[in-house]
Amino acid sequence: MAEGGTTLEYTPTWVVALVCSVIVIISLAVERFLHYIGKVLKKNNQKPLFEALQKIKEELMLLGFISLLLTVFQGMIAKICISEELASKWLPCDKKEHKAATKSTAHFESFFSSFTSHHGAGRRLLAESSASNC
Repeated sequence: MAEGGTTLEYTPTWVVALVCSVIVIISLAVERFLHYIGKVLKKNNQKPLFEALQKIKEELMLLGFISLLLTVFQGMIAKICISEELASKWLPCDKKEHKAATKSTAHFESFFSSFTSHHGAGRRLLAESSASNC
């Protein structure tokens, strides 16, 4: 079961149909809105803006198609396996960088420690927080 709720398998059909209907209605409304804006731009002879709108519509269509492909093939994508050695090389940062980043921010930490508030919560450096996330 899903965390804090039921799975799609146990969700009533009318709820699924309602959610899908809302998504379709929103999509149609956005499409009509973009079409209306295109008509207004054509009427006012604003060709560059109309062409920009056309590009936006193309990008949205491409994004939707990519999303559909990812949804359809998500099972096959999830089954792709790579070796642990290769996976460790593809990490955004490695342990060497983490140690270097921690060492380089140490002098700033001591400087900013004098600015801690009365509640004991001090400032965090951006470099420190990004290094600790890796």
